[in-house]
Amino acid sequence: MTDPSDDAIARARAAALAELRRAPAATPWRRQAGIVVAIWVGVSLAAGVATLLAALAGAADVLARWPLLVALLATAAAGGIASLAPAARLWTRVGGVAALLTMAALVASRGTGAPSATPEWVCSVSHVGMGVLPLSVGLWSLRQSAWTWGRAITTGLGAGTAGAFLGELACHQGARHVLVHHLGAWSLVAIGCVAISRQLRPRTFAP
Repeated sequence: MTDPSDDAIARARAAALAELRRAPAATPWRRQAGIVVAIWVGVSLAAGVATLLAALAGAADVLARWPLLVALLATAAAGGIASLAPAARLWTRVGGVAALLTMAALVASRGTGAPSATPEWVCSVSHVGMGVLPLSVGLWSLRQSAWTWGRAITTGLGAGTAGAFLGELACHQGARHVLVHHLGAWSLVAIGCVAISRQLRPRTFAP
């Protein structure tokens, strides 16, 4: 005779399998991170193309600054991965260190720069404006796992690279200007990411 408990287990198992078949498969985090990175890198590259088309920069500027431009894209990629990777301690460190080194290089590479008739605050506003779409995507990413300081800061730094990419090509002012108006705006995007994401309810509390 069949044990009633065995029948109950079999029915529960069948019901669970049927539910799994009806439920849509979860998107792997790597695919989601790839989408985030593609959007962030795409926004940066679109900004770069716009500066070239508007004659705010030329091929010589791209050639002169390509190592910094690549570093910005790498920082964006690390931030995008950190925003979604399970237990992202490694990626938050990679993204944070990449952002700090890139920030230091952006300032060190400028020197005295060239004078500009454009008010300095325009760079700050354009930098923050370029960060709106990447920041929105980053906030969505952060809701896919339990909130942590490291993940939120690294995501914000990654989102802020689009504005920095634009500034590297469109702005030719000196180190002090970059420190105050470029890195200041970049930091503002990162702080905004931390502050806003802290108030959002995660969809899941997985690490």
